[in-house]
Amino acid sequence: MTLRQIELFTLVYELRNLTRAAELLYMTQSAVTQNLKKVEEELGVRLFERSGRQLRPSQSGDSFYRHAKRILEEYRTALSEFSAVGEHLSFYYYATPSSVIKDRVLSSFWKLDPFLQVDHFDCRFFELLDNARWTPGALYLVPEEFISDPEIRSVKAAEVQHYIIMRENHRLRGRSVIYPEDLAGETLLLRSDRGKQFPHLIAALEQLREKGIPYQASIAERAPELIPKILSFGGLAIVPEYLISEVPGILSKPYEDGIRTSVRLAYKGELSARVRKLLERYQAEAAVFSAEKKAAVR
Repeated sequence: MTLRQIELFTLVYELRNLTRAAELLYMTQSAVTQNLKKVEEELGVRLFERSGRQLRPSQSGDSFYRHAKRILEEYRTALSEFSAVGEHLSFYYYATPSSVIKDRVLSSFWKLDPFLQVDHFDCRFFELLDNARWTPGALYLVPEEFISDPEIRSVKAAEVQHYIIMRENHRLRGRSVIYPEDLAGETLLLRSDRGKQFPHLIAALEQLREKGIPYQASIAERAPELIPKILSFGGLAIVPEYLISEVPGILSKPYEDGIRTSVRLAYKGELSARVRKLLERYQAEAAVFSAEKKAAVR
């Protein structure tokens, strides 16, 4: 049984609500349920009883809660002596990738360091593009292409592929996967922000040119203009996976061009020793996960 599972149990006990606990822990509800089941299996008792939609602690749950609170209090006391338990990490991200990548990162952080306090902030696109405005000592979850300052250091958080977004009545709507050859004769909407063309998009277009695939191009001056232009005028756009969101009238399909975009955990200035250690452990776990995933594919 891990400290994270003990913390998870106490939160569910206090909230009496799996959905709310999952939101606060940045986990899926099924993951919370599975972890509770593991705790129950290790203890050999049932900790909660269900009555309709109500979640009520059992007598064993009440008893274990008292033990769990003491365990967590002792752990916090130990941390306060050696590693400043009250430390806050500022974590900034662009709204769109929050649904998958941000939640995955924060969940991993708390798994590795259950009592690290994270203040997370949703930033506007241009704020993240302007590296000079970044807060020293904070972590930023950004696509690699957002990083222009050579003084900024980073580690990989995730690797994402490209998607095609289009109107629901587009001729390619029935394809499960779209390939570069499928784009012949299409009008591509190219996102641009402050006149900046993004490396992942330049690479995708260069690939089309190398393959001799003809296309028309139209510029969307800002990323948020892509979908309104597609809905109004047709055409389609090549975007990284983190820009996908559910929008009425718009379809998204995986684009298999072999190009992958790195989403990074980046920072400027110095990080605390505690956060540096956390990033090292995160990198090690991510490397193991990546190796296991590749082995499974083979």
